[in-house]
Amino acid sequence: MDKQFKIKVPCSTSNLGPGFDTLGLALQLFLDVDVSTATDKTEISLTGEGKDYLPRDESNYIYKIYRESCEIVGVTPQPLLLNISSEIPLSRGLGSSGSAVVAGLVIANELNNGSLSRDQLAEIATRIEGHPENVSASCYGGLTVGCLANEKLFSCQILPPGELKAVAIIPEIEILTKEARTLLPNEVPFKVAVNNVQRASLFTAAMATGRFDLLREASKDMLHQPFRKKLIPGFDAILAGAYKAGAHAAFLSGSGSTIVALSSDGHEKIGNAMMQVVQELDYTAKILILDIAQHGYKVD
Repeated sequence: MDKQFKIKVPCSTSNLGPGFDTLGLALQLFLDVDVSTATDKTEISLTGEGKDYLPRDESNYIYKIYRESCEIVGVTPQPLLLNISSEIPLSRGLGSSGSAVVAGLVIANELNNGSLSRDQLAEIATRIEGHPENVSASCYGGLTVGCLANEKLFSCQILPPGELKAVAIIPEIEILTKEARTLLPNEVPFKVAVNNVQRASLFTAAMATGRFDLLREASKDMLHQPFRKKLIPGFDAILAGAYKAGAHAAFLSGSGSTIVALSSDGHEKIGNAMMQVVQELDYTAKILILDIAQHGYKVD
C-alpha cells in the first residue's frame, strides 16, 4: 500500500559561543519534505534554498541518508517521490546538513511504521553527523545540550522564554564545516578549556532561568571563534554593533558565515546595526528575525 506524509524540520544555530559541538538552538526556519511511495522511479523536486544546483536524483543528500537509514531501521529502500522545499541557507552555519540528516532518517522510520523513537533517531542522527548540537536541536526543539559517548547520545532540552528571538545576519559567504574545522588547533591551553567550560555552563544556566543579563559574558568563546572569524569580514565590528544596539548575546552560528544575536526586544534595531557594518565593508548579506522553534521535527 502506498504511503504519503509530510516532514517539517527546524533549522538550528549551534555552539552559541563557547558550547562547541555541544549547544544547539532550534529556530523557525524550516526544511519541508513531502514524501510519497506511489512511484516506480525516484523523482525529486526542489524549491527554495539550493533549488538551482542540488541534485534531483538518488544522489540527493536527503535520499542518500534515507537509503543508509533503511538498513538501520530495518526497511527495504524503495523509489520515492520527494518534494523538498527548504528555507535554510546552505553552508551558512544554520544546520542545513543536520536538518537533511534528520529528514532522511525520519523518512526511513515512517516507512517502517515509526519503529524507532525520537530519542533513537536523535542518537542515530548524531552518529551520522558526528556531533550532536544541530541534529539534537532539529529533533527536540528549543535549546539542546548534548554529547556522544561510546556511540550513545546524552541530551537535555531547555525551552527558553518565548520573548527571546534570534537576529541572524547571513552573509553571501559559503563556509563548509569541514574546511572551517581545519582552522582549529589540535591542542589548546588549559586556561582556554577553563574559559569555555565556565561560560558554556553559565550560558546554559542563564537560558534555563531567563537570566539574559548573563549571556553577554557567557557567550564569550576562546575555542573556535578566534580562528574562524577571519573568514567573515568585520566579524568583531558586527558583534560590537549588535551589543551596542541591545543584544543579550552575539556569536558565530556553527562554523559560519551566519552571525546570530539573541534579544528579547529591539530586534530590528539590532539587525540594522549589524547590517550597517556589512554595508560599510561593501559585501552582501540579509537579516532574518527568527523565533525559537519550541518543537523538533513533525510528521503529518
